[in-house]
Amino acid sequence: MISVADKKYPLSYLQRAFSLLELLIGILVFGLGMLFVSSTLFPMLSKSADPVYEARAAAVGQSVLSQILALQFDQNSDPNGSQWRCDENADAILKRGGLSPQVVPACSRLLGQGKSLISVGDYMGCWGLESSCVGLNYKGTMAQLVGGDLIDAYKGFTVKIHVDYDAAVFPGSPNTRLHKRVDLEVDVGKYGKYDFSAYRSNF
Repeated sequence: MISVADKKYPLSYLQRAFSLLELLIGILVFGLGMLFVSSTLFPMLSKSADPVYEARAAAVGQSVLSQILALQFDQNSDPNGSQWRCDENADAILKRGGLSPQVVPACSRLLGQGKSLISVGDYMGCWGLESSCVGLNYKGTMAQLVGGDLIDAYKGFTVKIHVDYDAAVFPGSPNTRLHKRVDLEVDVGKYGKYDFSAYRSNF
């Protein structure tokens, strides 16, 4: 046992609690810590989905471009093996031993008018949610563009396709309707917009 005389501190000193000032300082330090975490960590968490949507946008962009470029150049192109091209001279085809109609049809002047999706220009317009295509030529849903099996991966996506003749990149040709440029924009809402371009030539 320890005698009362050996005690260095009174009992009330050992049992004292935090003061109001110490509590306020603790709350201030905790608040500053939470402010630091919310301003640095939380924004990074919200951006963690960006790579996923970038990969999906790249996948749908490349898939749709490949799908478009695999079609015939024009509504008026030869659908049977491209033995002749729209705007081509019928006599020149016969001279090289090819098969040709007596008058080769001219390439379409207006693009994006086709309904059957057999040529490059037929895809021109807006695909996805109709509410996201206000003021644009609405062509159909994402399911109609990429297929029903993949639609769950592209909810909320909008794809805008523009096709036009482009003679500027390949100068020197007298035929200004020899090349079509396909511009494709994949819009994934708050995760950004991704652009893709390709050329389809009348070969």
